Amino acid sequence: MPELPEVETVRRALERRVKGRTITAYTVGKPAFNRPIPAEALRGLKGSRITAVERRGKYLLLKLSRGRALICHLGMSGSVSFGADDGHVRFSFKAGGLTVKIHDPRRFGRVGCSLPELGPEPLSPGFTAETLLAAFRGRKAPVKALLLDQAVVAGVGNIYATEALFTARVRPQRPARSITRKEAGSLCREVKAVLRKAIKMGGTTLNDEAFKDPEGRPGRFALRVAVYGRKQ
Repeated sequence: MPELPEVETVRRALERRVKGRTITAYTVGKPAFNRPIPAEALRGLKGSRITAVERRGKYLLLKLSRGRALICHLGMSGSVSFGADDGHVRFSFKAGGLTVKIHDPRRFGRVGCSLPELGPEPLSPGFTAETLLAAFRGRKAPVKALLLDQAVVAGVGNIYATEALFTARVRPQRPARSITRKEAGSLCREVKAVLRKAIKMGGTTLNDEAFKDPEGRPGRFALRVAVYGRKQ
């Protein structure tokens, strides 16, 4: 699944190419996503100017001139491209002569106009050892499960949770409530560090090559993973 670094890589590419452009047309794929695109998300889309491209957790937000936002989630295996067609395009739009396509072989992605409840951004000042400890307090669930909970921290998925826990020397199956203040501080630092490294390298493209940036380039962080995907 595209996680925070992959979605941030896509966001930066979209910001460079479509910010300030006007959406002149859009197409909903047949079939589209498993979850239908709400009519409200498409209403007034044509003719709207893209004023900003933002990210919240694993979600892309296209801010529009008419005071709304088109919100996209890439699901388990989605990607965004500028014009390529692989038979799995579920939604596309044209902006200033450029075609932006959302590909999703498994159709678990979605396009809409609202966000679920999300935890703090892990690269923001609001993500601290204290916020982790508060989320872990009294919880029997494994610490890794809570790191993957988007209501606890937004954007962290299996790859980066695995790497951060390893470098912080915290066992993934430890009950969250057993994490100490020192361990929470270490884990917070390692989550931030691994995400920054992955963003710098354009995200992670695994052997299935499911993720590529909108220009068709694979992420290079797979060359740096310490434990994710290692056979036990």
